[in-house]
Amino acid sequence: MKKDNKGSVRKTEDIYEDGSTISAKQKLILDALLREYEIALMLDLSKDTYEVFKLSGRFARSLSPMLRDKFSITMLEIADGCIYSYDYDLFIGAVSLEGLRIRLESEEFCSFVFRAITSRGPEYFRMRIIKAEEGLKAFVGVSCIQDEMSRELQQRKLFEGALDRARSADSAKSTFLTNMSHDIRTPMNAIIGFTNIASTHLDDRDRVKDALDKIRTSSNHLLSLINDVLDMSRIESGRLTISENRCDLRQIVENIQGIMTPQMTGKGLDFTVSMQTVVNPEVFCDETRVTQILLNLLSNAVKYTPPGGKVNLTILQKPCISGRRYCGYVFKVSDTGIGIGKDFISHVFEPFERETGRTGINTYGSGLGMSIAKGIVDMMGGNIRVESEENVGTQFIVELELRPSGGCGEQSPEQRAQVSELVEDSGEDMAVFRDHEDRKTNRAGDVGWIEGRRLLLVEDNPLNREIAEEMLMEDGFKVESAENGRKALQMIVEADPWYYSAVLMDIQMPVMDGYEATKRIRALPDRSRAQIPIIAMTANAFKEDRSRAAESGMDAYISKPVDVLTLRYVLRRVLR
Repeated sequence: MKKDNKGSVRKTEDIYEDGSTISAKQKLILDALLREYEIALMLDLSKDTYEVFKLSGRFARSLSPMLRDKFSITMLEIADGCIYSYDYDLFIGAVSLEGLRIRLESEEFCSFVFRAITSRGPEYFRMRIIKAEEGLKAFVGVSCIQDEMSRELQQRKLFEGALDRARSADSAKSTFLTNMSHDIRTPMNAIIGFTNIASTHLDDRDRVKDALDKIRTSSNHLLSLINDVLDMSRIESGRLTISENRCDLRQIVENIQGIMTPQMTGKGLDFTVSMQTVVNPEVFCDETRVTQILLNLLSNAVKYTPPGGKVNLTILQKPCISGRRYCGYVFKVSDTGIGIGKDFISHVFEPFERETGRTGINTYGSGLGMSIAKGIVDMMGGNIRVESEENVGTQFIVELELRPSGGCGEQSPEQRAQVSELVEDSGEDMAVFRDHEDRKTNRAGDVGWIEGRRLLLVEDNPLNREIAEEMLMEDGFKVESAENGRKALQMIVEADPWYYSAVLMDIQMPVMDGYEATKRIRALPDRSRAQIPIIAMTANAFKEDRSRAAESGMDAYISKPVDVLTLRYVLRRVLR
């Protein structure tokens, strides 16, 4: 055996000078081995000997003590000394002389992958054995493929993740189709059955009338199922459009009462409506979509509220400044029903999901009503959230920014007090984690401190960005915008020190979300940039979202849609 244990590479000319007779083809193979592999040798299968042509520096010290005259004994030494335990049997089997002889009788080359323990930890290697032209000889090359395997494993994880998501979506849709098949057949069976009954009792007027009434009810139910599926399809494909026309919230409520009151009365529910704080009922909005949102929420309340319970629809108008184009409106639908289970509440707005396994839960319906409501609210630039307690009741809160047809009106002190109380009851719309003001101020405050303040608005939704920019500039702020966290980080880094007074940061954005952007801003070496006040401005309104905002380094939190007085109040408290 000839071996070079110092980590050097023998030149092919030196190898030929040793008396080796190698053909041109074998010379090309050997050149490739010396160039591409970290370990290269020639194996004589008939004699169980080998000749080392290359042993790279990082392996020379560790492998040299294991090199023996016999190839089989050397492989055993290496297997015992550095082969990863889970790959031991694989390695021993692959380097077996008998196994190699059999494989090379029918194949020109073979290769296998194994793991070995190195100074860097477990790493992947590939051994390639290429049949030589003379006798029972073969070229052997070994190279580390850790980087290649890492990329492959990463790609595999990405693929498996995508596959899992596809399977999950496929499973959800299969479940949905199964449920829908049942739900569609129910009214269809009723329609077919009562049609047959009516046709066989044509001389019985009362029987025919009863059958036709039930056919009408079943037909309406079937139509609502089909409409839900179509609406969800339009939302997911982005084909659902939102229009803005002059309408009257009082008329919307009156129409809803006309639709829902018979259902409420039929089930023995107490249905009340309140909109006492609304001073601007005439607004520009999509009347059909607002009605659809409220009907979906109210229908859900009817479904899960037992007889004798209560359902309430409350519409609030938040205080706003005279002359402002948009005002905040809050729509609350509450009931005294069976509530939503803790395990299911986070899935309420997911398509095709329906809570099962609890007493009093009926699984009829498409499971799309809440998803459709959320999809419409999102497209209108609003926010929807849910609060619920089992066996106590549920409350859905929808917040929208709507444009009053005659500008924002002035509320009476009593109305403002009522709105303040009801809004606070509906959940925290803001939180301040780090307060830079010794003197607290009410939400209205004065506006003298605004002059000269420059804000960076980070928001990926163009409609939300336009509304927020208009609100802030009308107040007197200078506003610059970024469509994602990475762009915001770049603008802060490139700007002069203390250029921005504060950052209004959306959370869910493409490229880089608000949490990651905040962490990177806080990690900047320059104090003037790292300590800039950052306010989360997001539709994620759960307590865990507020906690995560604080943990990421944000100074405050405001839920969408943003109320201008709340925003001003929070800015006043966090600005230096």
